Amino acid sequence: MGSFRELSPQDVTGVLSAFGVTGYQGHDPIVAGTVNTNLRVRTDSGTLFVRINEGKTENDVAREAAIVAHLAARGVPTPLPLPLAGSDGLRYTRYGDAWGSVFPWVPGRTLHRGQIGAVAARDAGDALAKLHNAGADFADHRPGLYEPDEIARRFAIIQDVADPNLAEAKRILGPQLTRLAATRAPQLPLGLIHGDLFIDNVLFSDAGRLTALLDFEQASWGCLAYDVAVTVLAFGFGNDDFRPEVTRALLEAYCAVRKPSELERNAFGAELEFAACRFAVTRITDVHMRRGQGAPAGKDFNRYLARLKCVSQTWRPTGSILSLE
Repeated sequence: MGSFRELSPQDVTGVLSAFGVTGYQGHDPIVAGTVNTNLRVRTDSGTLFVRINEGKTENDVAREAAIVAHLAARGVPTPLPLPLAGSDGLRYTRYGDAWGSVFPWVPGRTLHRGQIGAVAARDAGDALAKLHNAGADFADHRPGLYEPDEIARRFAIIQDVADPNLAEAKRILGPQLTRLAATRAPQLPLGLIHGDLFIDNVLFSDAGRLTALLDFEQASWGCLAYDVAVTVLAFGFGNDDFRPEVTRALLEAYCAVRKPSELERNAFGAELEFAACRFAVTRITDVHMRRGQGAPAGKDFNRYLARLKCVSQTWRPTGSILSLE
């Protein structure tokens, strides 16, 4: 999500027409997230979600559509992008120097952190495990964009930036990334992962139950335990520490659907640490360093440095996936 360019009514009408949608009434930008330009669009036939995929290749956009189609066909609750009019299942269109996608608007709302309790966390853990099971037979095994080599490359860029606000981050992240490169467990089970299952990528009903998983743009073939770690860091962390009841509910629900291997359990602490480092680094490069290019306020990288500190103090790298000791 985000707002990196402005679209006129004529621009939006042109995107909609490529998908056979008429009756444009109006649109509003959705100013959140870090990567794309997203819009809420009102039409005679209902509300739609329009995304302009910023900085992505056609292959990137096509792959995301294929992943979503694979998961939706297997019962994972996620909206499928509309097919391009007159095409054989193509689900995106050219828009200037980018590619546009149109999704149905899914009823539901994103919850604030303080609204996330054990029930919402349990639904998220259950849905993530079902996603992992449903993606087991996905044929495209290409890794994602944020593998360790890419995080190391981005951190090298950060190291060269003369910004006093980044001094503490450099001091913490440099040694941590070096240590994790040597200590993360190899050969953990792989599969199709979401990669970015944050609270704002999940919709809930007014009754507080999960209705949809959103934003599969970072989905890829990757480490399943890492994907669980990303979700735990997103849902389980409160203002300044992990909330045991929320974290346990999420992990217990996940493990009830997909039982992690002993290797995954023992390696989970390191996956939490790497996930915290990864998001601290990318929030620096994609948000902090891009404020003048349309990146929204918020998304403070220091929040992930705080998570990293708590992970190191609370989770033993060799502890159980269910242990908070």
